[in-house]
Amino acid sequence: MIGAMADSTPTPRPGPDAGRRRFPAWIWPVYVLLFGASVPWYLPADGPLRIWLGLPHWVVLSLAATAGVAVFTAFVVHRLWPEE
Repeated sequence: MIGAMADSTPTPRPGPDAGRRRFPAWIWPVYVLLFGASVPWYLPADGPLRIWLGLPHWVVLSLAATAGVAVFTAFVVHRLWPEE
C-alpha cells in the first residue's frame, strides 16, 4: 500500500498533437513563395508582351512556378511525410 501511494503522482495527459510529427516550419514559406510566383500579379500590366517558347512570358513563368509547387510537394511527401 505504501508503494502504491508513493507512485500516485498524476501522469500528464497527452494533448491532441501527441505522437504526431509536424512538418518543419520552413516548408510553409516556400509554399507561399511558389504559389505567389505562380500568379503573375508582380508583372506590369502595360509592359511589353514577350514570347517565350511560343507562349506569352507570363504563362511560362506561371507554369514554371506551378511545376515548382508540384516538385516541392513530391519532395515533401517523399522525404518529410510521417510514416505510420
